[in-house]
Amino acid sequence: MGADDRLTEVNQALQNGDWAALPSYLASDFFSYSPGPDEPTAAERFSSIVADLHAALPDLTATLSDVTPDGDTYTATLTVNGTHENALWGAPGSGTNLVWSNPVTIKSIGDRFAFRFDDIGFPDVVVLLRQLGLVNPPDEMDLPPPHPVSIPEFLLKTVFSGRADDRPCAHLNEIRIVEPSTRLCAACFDQGDNWPALRLCLICGFVGCCDTSKNKHMLNHYGETGHPIMRSIRMDEGWVWCYEDNAFFETAILDGYR
Repeated sequence: MGADDRLTEVNQALQNGDWAALPSYLASDFFSYSPGPDEPTAAERFSSIVADLHAALPDLTATLSDVTPDGDTYTATLTVNGTHENALWGAPGSGTNLVWSNPVTIKSIGDRFAFRFDDIGFPDVVVLLRQLGLVNPPDEMDLPPPHPVSIPEFLLKTVFSGRADDRPCAHLNEIRIVEPSTRLCAACFDQGDNWPALRLCLICGFVGCCDTSKNKHMLNHYGETGHPIMRSIRMDEGWVWCYEDNAFFETAILDGYR
């Protein structure tokens, strides 16, 4: 069976909501790199996220339209439909009818495929997450979230950095402190203000509120000190962000510093 026929099978499975078949169509490699021996494969990553989405949106379906071949790759538009009936990553079902479209590039790798989401803009993703109750409304972004939401780090990584692999970062060797000594933003506390989430400077240990806080104390700390690398300490999160290199790292990156 050729790649064109195999991709038609993929499209039929998506349209039928046959998500159990998805792993058999997904390549182990990501579009841009091959995972290491201790890393989850692309098929495992995407299948896990899709399984969570399907549990929350039982009628979830998708369609590939405008499929255009170009050698061993294809361009297409992926449109996802479903009703948010059940809890998703800590957010309760909202009853929202979700319709989301985005261009994708698909690479044929043997008898399987690697997917890359193209031109996926952060504002568009925030709108999508807001529909699912995973992000506060615009006028409440500086407030603590009403539910203990924990979005998969791999999903955050692809949204924040635009890629599945790690961006180069020149500041990982500057990491000195990986665990916080406090669980509050002292500056916000002194001002009587709330914060949605906390961040820890991995160089000096400063704890400050996140970039959606009205005070943005961690961002201000970076501006004042030049310390670019921090981690989230919201609930059990531990992902790392470098302001200077726009690089996102999952929690496991800190294992070598403990």
